Amino acid sequence: MNSQKLRELISAVRQCKTSSEERALISKESAIIRESFRGSKPHVRTRNMLKLLYISMLGYPTEFGQVEVVSLIAQSDYAGKRVGYLTIQMVLGENDEVLTLSENHIKKDLGSGQPLLQSMALNVVANIASEPMSRDMFDDILRLFACPDPYIAKKACLAAVRIIKKVPDYAEVFLQECTNVFHENNQAVLLCKLTLVNECLLQSDVEEHLKKYRLATNGAVRLLKQLVLSSRVTAQDIGGVADPFLQIKLLQFMKIVGKGSPVVSETINDVLAQVLTNTDGSTKAGSAVQYECVKTIYAVESDEALRSLGVSTIGRFLASNDNNLRFVALQSLLDYAARDAEAVRGHQDIILDCLKDADVSIRRRALELTVALIDETNVRLLVPDLLTYLTVCSDEMREEVVRHLCQLIETKAPNAEWRVELSLRLLRLGRQHVSVGFATSLIGLLTNETVELQTTATNALWEGEGSPFDAIHHLRKAFLVAAVWCIGEYADLLVSKKGVSEEKIATRIADIINNTEYKLIKSYGLTALVKVASRYPSTKNTAVAVFANHTTSFDCELQQRACEYTTILESFPQEAAFSFERMPPITVTVKDEGRIQAQPLQVVNLPPEFLQKKDTVSLDDLFGGGTAPAGGAPKGAVVNTSDIDDLFGSKPAPAPQAVSGLSALDGLMMASAPAFPAATGFPTATGFPAATAFPTAEKSVFECEDFSVSMGAVVQGTIAISLSILSRLASPMENLSIQVAVPKTSSLEVAPLPMTAVPPFGRIVQSLTVDNSRSDKNPRLVMLRVKVLYTVAGASRSQMLQVSQRFTPSRFHFTLCFYLLLPPFPCYFTNFFPGCLYVFVR
Repeated sequence: MNSQKLRELISAVRQCKTSSEERALISKESAIIRESFRGSKPHVRTRNMLKLLYISMLGYPTEFGQVEVVSLIAQSDYAGKRVGYLTIQMVLGENDEVLTLSENHIKKDLGSGQPLLQSMALNVVANIASEPMSRDMFDDILRLFACPDPYIAKKACLAAVRIIKKVPDYAEVFLQECTNVFHENNQAVLLCKLTLVNECLLQSDVEEHLKKYRLATNGAVRLLKQLVLSSRVTAQDIGGVADPFLQIKLLQFMKIVGKGSPVVSETINDVLAQVLTNTDGSTKAGSAVQYECVKTIYAVESDEALRSLGVSTIGRFLASNDNNLRFVALQSLLDYAARDAEAVRGHQDIILDCLKDADVSIRRRALELTVALIDETNVRLLVPDLLTYLTVCSDEMREEVVRHLCQLIETKAPNAEWRVELSLRLLRLGRQHVSVGFATSLIGLLTNETVELQTTATNALWEGEGSPFDAIHHLRKAFLVAAVWCIGEYADLLVSKKGVSEEKIATRIADIINNTEYKLIKSYGLTALVKVASRYPSTKNTAVAVFANHTTSFDCELQQRACEYTTILESFPQEAAFSFERMPPITVTVKDEGRIQAQPLQVVNLPPEFLQKKDTVSLDDLFGGGTAPAGGAPKGAVVNTSDIDDLFGSKPAPAPQAVSGLSALDGLMMASAPAFPAATGFPTATGFPAATAFPTAEKSVFECEDFSVSMGAVVQGTIAISLSILSRLASPMENLSIQVAVPKTSSLEVAPLPMTAVPPFGRIVQSLTVDNSRSDKNPRLVMLRVKVLYTVAGASRSQMLQVSQRFTPSRFHFTLCFYLLLPPFPCYFTNFFPGCLYVFVR
């Protein structure tokens, strides 16, 4: 088979009309290249490697030819070595084994004394050196570091930068070699050495050397003044700015040595002012120098006048038409806002205009900066502006805007009236992006306010709820929660203040219950409906009809509520009116990010000695199947607890017996009460323990600089896992995506994330369900590979973690529910909060 030349291959690929033709051509050429590697001449091997490099750039696999790279760099001719070193840098990574095989040849070329070979070897070290390779090449790089040839010396500096990043322990050695960095005559070498010095000084264990380099600040100031005030045109000038790259490196050096040192800050103040005033900011090079100068001013302990000059410079960037300048300006102001927010507020109008920019990255930065500038003095002005912006912003920004507004309204509200008004507007405009927690915090607030404010809020929610129940209205989950609760709780205010009929209120709540698919809204709606029906008997038929539709619901919670509410309305109307009176004020506590939540109820568990008793309720008792044998079943035997007929009550139940004393279960409720005889003519019912699995304690499984991950699980047939991600960043994690993979013997269900953005130092939980039933060896061993993708300050980041954890079956605790429908002990139910019931025994 004849091999094509590189130009012929490129031409043939361009002539392919379909991807299948291109794949066939590449497959054929790869086979030819693979065959020719077995015994070809050096110039043919070089040509084939170039074609292989081109095929790799097209995205096709080329692993079969990577070993030939070692043969190329081992050749004596320069052309072969150049192609070999180029392929190493383009195709291989620092973890490839082929790179390890080529280390001896790289060391040989570093010590060859030929500048061309040394420069190619230095390029490889500077680009893809791994940590072991950096340790091996350290002596050679240090020797070439002092080479008199500027071409080799500057490449050695850049290779040293790579070594410092991989092995920070060598920073002190290079800092000792660079003490006279500002006496370097060659500007290219000076630039590279200054880059190395800056990288070394950023390491954590060089405090002693940092003090020495602070003494060299005068040399940096002298060089920077020469560049700023120079009128001489050189080859390094760009856009009329004298060597902007060197100026930026000098400014970065001053920022490092000046941070935390008042003496150094005082020394560099003058030259920083000269850079800002004498640099032409109309060019991109000049803007880059000014931007770095402003960053240095923010970092060091500069005086007030210099900081004001820096903010003014950033303000000019903000008014520019260049999106790059506007973005860096917004980011700079966001960083500086925590230090001097008043100076940044001078550009508030321009910042608000940036919210309308076509670039989404600029809109995000403008939103974050606007939120950072809001305090008690301007919250009345800016929050309504953000609500107006919510009506016109794009869908990709809506969730983030709503999240910021929720936090601002809850934490920065000047008074309750303002908070209620803005909360209602946000509930209408935010649609599905408003969390239910925001609605419940509003409910908690309303229970503690005046009747006038409760009336205003209820009227507004009633009017908003009157819109057609379309798709958009259906998505407003938080709005519906607040509306249903307030309409049910304060129905008397609608009747007395607004003149709404009782039947209309009941019908409205019934429509919401019947049209929504959310269990939470149905639960709130059933409770709201029973409140209305208990206060206004004319609406009883409407309520009972709705309850009847849910007495056969597959959801146990809804079914239980419907049955309870039907019984209490039909059998105990007077007690229902008393039980469902107006709720008392809810005691609220401030949680994370200012969220106000109701205090949780205390959970009472059965004592351990009771759970360990032998005569506890068996499965037969639980489903009405009779009494378990006294001796229990023998070990290993299968106990026939109850058949399917027992479960659904097809067998006749035994007649109820009179109570002659307190059982163990009764004693839990009335331990000190005497035994009472059971009255005839009334049904008796005993609550039975409902088993609830304990989740395992969360265990930390991964930590990095950005976040930590902990995992907990509940084992009940399948394994329900909760991955908790706790942010360690002062900036929000945005565009969050979690990808999970399991072995082939397992199946995985991943629940949708509750949100795609994690606030600073916030927490998010990813729910997973793993089924290991097909695994015969380790059905309780969970193996996960998780990839977390997110962006921070516009930069994409990712982390990979692997988890291998064995879980034991979950323990259980029991919660008791009693129906004591025996006179003279009627039960009175009142809902403390939607979803909870208290039982009072009189």
